[in-house]
Amino acid sequence: MIFKFMYDYIKQQDSFYTLRNKTENKIIKNDENGLWVIREAPPQNNVYIKKEMIAKSFQILNFKGSSGSDEFLKLEHNCLLAALLANLPFVDQKQNDVYIKKFDTLALPGSPIHQILSLLDDLYEGKYEASEISKVFEIENIKSLKMRARQSLRILGYLDNQDKLIEESFNIESLKEKIINVPYVFMVYKVLDSMSMYTLDEKNKILLEIISLTVVSSTDGTTIKNSVAVSRKNTIIQWLKYAELIDEDWNVINMNSKVKFWWVNQGKTMKEEKEGGYLWAPKTNKNGSPLSHHTDLLKANPGDVVLAYSQQMIHSFCEVVEPAKTEPNPFSTDSWEKDGNLLKVNYHELIPRIAKSDIPLEWRQKEDGPFDVNGNVKQGYFYELSPSFIHDFTNKFNERLPLFIKETIDPPSVEPQVDHFDSDTKLVQHIHEYIQAEGLHYQEEEVKSLYLSLKTKPFVILSGISGTGKTKIVEKFAASLGATEENGRFTLIPVRPDWSDGSDLIGFEDIKGEFKPGPFTKVLMEAEQNLDKPYFILLDEMNLARVEYYFSDLLSVMESRKRIDGRTVTSEIPTPESYPNRVIIPENVYIIGTVNMDETTHPFSSKVLDRANTMEFNDVALDAFPNFYEVKDNPEAVVSNELLKPQFLSLKDAFNDHHEIIKSTTKLLMDVNEILSRNNSHFGYRIRDEICFFMIYNNESQLMEPNEAFDRQLLQKVLPKLNGSDIQAAEIIERLFEFCSGQSIQNGPRAIAEAHYPKSAQKLATMYHNQERNGFTSFWLG
Repeated sequence: MIFKFMYDYIKQQDSFYTLRNKTENKIIKNDENGLWVIREAPPQNNVYIKKEMIAKSFQILNFKGSSGSDEFLKLEHNCLLAALLANLPFVDQKQNDVYIKKFDTLALPGSPIHQILSLLDDLYEGKYEASEISKVFEIENIKSLKMRARQSLRILGYLDNQDKLIEESFNIESLKEKIINVPYVFMVYKVLDSMSMYTLDEKNKILLEIISLTVVSSTDGTTIKNSVAVSRKNTIIQWLKYAELIDEDWNVINMNSKVKFWWVNQGKTMKEEKEGGYLWAPKTNKNGSPLSHHTDLLKANPGDVVLAYSQQMIHSFCEVVEPAKTEPNPFSTDSWEKDGNLLKVNYHELIPRIAKSDIPLEWRQKEDGPFDVNGNVKQGYFYELSPSFIHDFTNKFNERLPLFIKETIDPPSVEPQVDHFDSDTKLVQHIHEYIQAEGLHYQEEEVKSLYLSLKTKPFVILSGISGTGKTKIVEKFAASLGATEENGRFTLIPVRPDWSDGSDLIGFEDIKGEFKPGPFTKVLMEAEQNLDKPYFILLDEMNLARVEYYFSDLLSVMESRKRIDGRTVTSEIPTPESYPNRVIIPENVYIIGTVNMDETTHPFSSKVLDRANTMEFNDVALDAFPNFYEVKDNPEAVVSNELLKPQFLSLKDAFNDHHEIIKSTTKLLMDVNEILSRNNSHFGYRIRDEICFFMIYNNESQLMEPNEAFDRQLLQKVLPKLNGSDIQAAEIIERLFEFCSGQSIQNGPRAIAEAHYPKSAQKLATMYHNQERNGFTSFWLG
């Protein structure tokens, strides 16, 4: 089986280079009996290399150890044979000779991952030193297992030559990276990467032959037994699966989940491919053999980028739309086989085009994909480009790149131009138009209220029935200000029903004593490094768990806001003593929670409601379609946090300049509180202050009429706390309705229509009727 693999592997190569002078030799044809090769070095001629000669050369290499042996040198075309063998994953090159790689058993994984992790836990917990294993464990079987695990830690790079821990801490992702860096594991990975056409049984047999060929005993240097080969092969496969490098069928999984870049050479088919929006390559060549530069189309993923090259120029950038699939030959004049792989792409024409000569020669010489060692473009079709080449390429030609590529690569380290708005009115208008351009229907008044609420205090709750777009308005509101998931400034955190403390948000200390920051903490830490940019955290379905259980620490920290050196800061979020970093809630972080009220959720306490503006999204207009024909694209803005952050933390800060608004608002609130005090549901200074702030910000921006703004605050800050099942609760609702409308609640719709504060009056009427029908009422019942 090993020779079948070797010959299949060699047949997939387009060309190979002689060891001495690095000249190219092209494989122009192959069949089951041999290869036809064009030699570029003198004498330039066609050479036929028989399959049996390749087999013989490998046998000699195996028995004699080097292509420099007399027997090997006597072979016809020995230089070409050595160059062919040098391509194999288990063959190495030293100067002008090739030889089969040799490893002893100590260089191979000897323990399954769970035994390695068990030993690593013991070492980090200080139970014993790695060098003391033979003394600590008396039972031979356990001692042997621990010693094998220790050797595995050595080859992974966790232990030095004295068996001392090299790294101070451990994490799973680091272990996965170390696995692929073990030389023998990487060699097996490369072999498996070329075996997609083999069955699992064939892969197993080939790997066992390769291990028997390349591994010797560490004790006496002899060939290992078959049982040892089987054991080590199983362990290597287990390691590769654990690192998510192969699947259950031992097929290689893409090591890099990020966008990949490719190069395609297009000839006479370019016009048809470009017009059709695809790339196509046959599954096999005319002799029935698959070629990697054709079959690699299957490795391209949606979102990947392809550089399309023809006539010495990169003429287009292509964006992969969907994975490759089997399609018949689309070319009317082409003589390829009937079936092939078709990759759907969007072409973005490049003007001006990039000539091959524009790409520095040294870049091309270093790039193994589409270029040969001399920097010339190979004759194959489809090649992967390395990250280092793409980094240099995109930096050099940044001005010519289409937008979709600029969004894919790391942006240049140039600060974007901040958009300026003359007034809050224009900023809110921009936000609303952006949301409309996204095809979403929200009243501009809702956007105004959300904006003022966040400016008043960066904690807002959006309530309502499921499916009314609570999550979407937050996402698009943030995006309109330049905060997206892609740039890390908008983070959606789904709340789970089993949250009973803050560890899922803030983080936790693992068994090593190492603090693992949660998603909330990670945002806070990044935001503090970018105080000029707003960051948004969306707690989705916030009340699936009891908010007071998992959010209480953060609620307390919110209330600790104070001004230091012109900045608003808070007390530190509680983290373990082992974590040296100071974590606060910076002034550029805005927290929004969405809630549904049904049998699966939990009610809110006053502690939560006192600290937030609560906005309802219960109204649904199913026939309110956005006018997609009239709505124009409205790009997101890059907005400074100065436009959003609160100006005031206490009434003392605002009183000198805004005492009239504060006094008039407070007079109204005193009337409301007098009504609420009948059953001790009145509110305190916090709610007074925050309503005053809302009214001040509205007065400065002139976003709403004063009555409309106060109506919103009654609805968002006062009414959410109302509930009850007694006559006194009903009487309070009646009195509040009279306060809002100046009429009796018995006057119904007419009173609401004529009310000073119609939204609050409407809500109170609904609550009153719920009380009449059900004997109980609450703001949250609809």
